[in-house]
Amino acid sequence: MEKGLTEKNGLYALPLQQKPELKLSLHILYGFVITVFLGFAIMAGVLPNIGNEKFFLIAILAGLSGFMGYIWVGAGVLHKPYLIVTEEELKFTTLFGQKVVPLNRVYKAEFYVDHSIVGLGIWAEQQGERSFIEVTDRFFGRDYSVGIPVPMFRSVDFEKLRLTILSRAMPAADLTESAEGLES
Repeated sequence: MEKGLTEKNGLYALPLQQKPELKLSLHILYGFVITVFLGFAIMAGVLPNIGNEKFFLIAILAGLSGFMGYIWVGAGVLHKPYLIVTEEELKFTTLFGQKVVPLNRVYKAEFYVDHSIVGLGIWAEQQGERSFIEVTDRFFGRDYSVGIPVPMFRSVDFEKLRLTILSRAMPAADLTESAEGLES
């Protein structure tokens, strides 16, 4: 059993630290997409010289290939994204940034579906200025403070994680009401 996944009263023992685990199918998909982009870039390289368009086409395809490679190596090989939940805070790091939320500011944790991907949304009182990504998320209707994609962490029971987070954020009476609301 991984560090932090031991149960305590039906909740996770803290601190909980998890790294992502990509399925084999995602590794194959990333490899295929990178190969296709690089293949098109090579094919564009053998086209007759038609001016600057050839250079831009090769640059765009190579850039897309590099971007997909960065995501694949970062998430699948280096396991850079991670999730840490301690007694005081939740820290979720992605390839593009990090979000830290004090658990005493959390007021809601629920599941959501965004583009057919289930995630755990955590709402907390706003502190400080919103980042550019947070502003664009709000613009597109994503009003949670942190969104954690469920498929990224296959060894975590997210319902148990949700209850663990709420147990640190809300009084015990409110947690019991939240759990009873799910059962009905």
